[in-house]
Amino acid sequence: MAKILCIGSSDAAMETRRMILERAGYSVTKAKDLRAVIAACRSETFSVVILGQSLSRNEKLRIKDVINIECRDSKILELHTGIAPELPSADAHFQIVGEPEGLVECVQSLLEGRKGRGA
Repeated sequence: MAKILCIGSSDAAMETRRMILERAGYSVTKAKDLRAVIAACRSETFSVVILGQSLSRNEKLRIKDVINIECRDSKILELHTGIAPELPSADAHFQIVGEPEGLVECVQSLLEGRKGRGA
């Protein structure tokens, strides 16, 4: 079972993602700030780190730098609501439009070494 770290500022959105991903058989840990990200990465190994769409571009960049140090083997999936992703250097991108349909498939593609759908 792959472990996923879900980072975001919206409790409701992160809880929805957690439920969707756990239903698909993944283990999910949530983090709301940089300190929680560091603590999670130091205590567990994650296959995928999901950066929520509500995070600002600067927050995503800071978190990506920490992930590259603390969770360096993790793949990064950026969620975004705009036409183009805010973090082009992420391993995959997923455009959120309404409910996050297709999120599980995007995570699975990333784990299998394929690029995730989206921009």
